[in-house]
Amino acid sequence: MPGIIGILLLMAIIAYLWGSIPTGYWMGKILRGKDFDIRDHGSHKTGATNVQRTLGSGPALIVFIVDLSKGIGPTLLAVFVAPFSTNPWSICIAGIAAFLGHCFPVFIGFKGGRGVLTGGGAMLVASPLAFLISAVVTIGTIAISRYVSLGSILGSFASMVCGVVFYIITLNNPAFFAHIDLPRMILIIVVPFLVIIFHRDNIGRLLSGTERKLGQKVSTAPTTSVE
Repeated sequence: MPGIIGILLLMAIIAYLWGSIPTGYWMGKILRGKDFDIRDHGSHKTGATNVQRTLGSGPALIVFIVDLSKGIGPTLLAVFVAPFSTNPWSICIAGIAAFLGHCFPVFIGFKGGRGVLTGGGAMLVASPLAFLISAVVTIGTIAISRYVSLGSILGSFASMVCGVVFYIITLNNPAFFAHIDLPRMILIIVVPFLVIIFHRDNIGRLLSGTERKLGQKVSTAPTTSVE
């Protein structure tokens, strides 16, 4: 038992530190200098959407790829690398820990992003079909509404539905091509649920009609106030 707990604890630490890599924060430092903190602008988050609004589409694409990989890497480690791969709970621990690392990164004072991409990367490994359905819902919503936050919220809800449905189908038909076990179901439910919770301020702005749409720029001048 201590060995199992130790392995899961080590997995959690590795995944959390991996997820804590503050890509968006570092991008701001690289492009705007050591005194620039992207968390002082726009949504005050370090994710790709705020990077796009404050620094441009090129930097945002880099942050997008790296933040997605922060979820993919630890979960692949949990699935394919011993001793982590010997415990089915490793993928659940890895995915949630990486997600929390992005949202509360130890390297920059525990103030990061909302974890959509890092959580999505973890889900891609846990259930490719659930990820695909969620991605279609997310991208489709953004394309229609131009609201990234709305797409993230609806995509997260779709993920949760997929997690429950796929698990129930698996219980009745273990040969189901998109089968998932209990640890993967928990991962697919917990992370999207937290994503929705972390978007509560966006939900308020969506309801009041003040949410920014995709492509809207924000000023990064020192004297400019932000919402």
